[in-house]
Amino acid sequence: MPRIAMDDGIELYVEADPDNGKPPLLFLNALGADHTMWDGQMPRFREHFRIVRFDDRGHGQSAPPETPYTIDRLGRDARGVMEALGIESAHVVGLSKGGMTAAWLGINAPEHVEKLVIVSSSPHLAPREVWEGRAQTARNEGVEALVDAVIGRWFTEAFRTAHPEECARVRAMILTASDEGYAACCEALAEMDLRDDLELIPVPTLAICGDSDAATPIAKTREWVSTIEGARLEVIRKAAHLLNVEQGTAFDDLVLDFLLQ
Repeated sequence: MPRIAMDDGIELYVEADPDNGKPPLLFLNALGADHTMWDGQMPRFREHFRIVRFDDRGHGQSAPPETPYTIDRLGRDARGVMEALGIESAHVVGLSKGGMTAAWLGINAPEHVEKLVIVSSSPHLAPREVWEGRAQTARNEGVEALVDAVIGRWFTEAFRTAHPEECARVRAMILTASDEGYAACCEALAEMDLRDDLELIPVPTLAICGDSDAATPIAKTREWVSTIEGARLEVIRKAAHLLNVEQGTAFDDLVLDFLLQ
């Protein structure tokens, strides 16, 4: 799929299945990840959906502008990709930063969302000094100075020990993010607070977390379901942050059951 220009001229790398008559499904990525973080989901989900994935600005093969990023900007990018592809509405699945972006769509563009799946995510992150510190490290020392700590948060120790090759693949993916893009997204997350607007989300919503996720524990995930009408919470066992990789079968089963019902 060619690159798609956003309303500010920044080009994003997009991979979209051809229009095959199946319902569209948009996947949104975690901080530092590109569209390949969802590779494990492709075989099963493509049986039912037209898949759309893209690299966020400053990540993967998308351009790394130095302009400030906000959750509003990332949300408008997601909406812009859908509009460029002629997709009026889609199911949206987002993990971590992608979950926050997905929620932005549910709040600000609900007419474009059929069902919403928010994974390993929180409507507010604190303290902001942590994210500002990560941004500074990315700019001064590069993403490489952060990547090992990220892998430690994204996977349980048991998974890291049993699947070093998968952890190496994810590590390499994170290192494709530009230092500026990573830093700017950290700053966007430092400022993000969706809590006051969650009640505006009118679409069916599923929130998922891992039982071993220190980054967004169950208590933080509950903030979604306590405010979004009709939303439900599911916890996947033996999983940390990147649970679509660590517990792929359980994740696929849960999300497909929700989207197909």
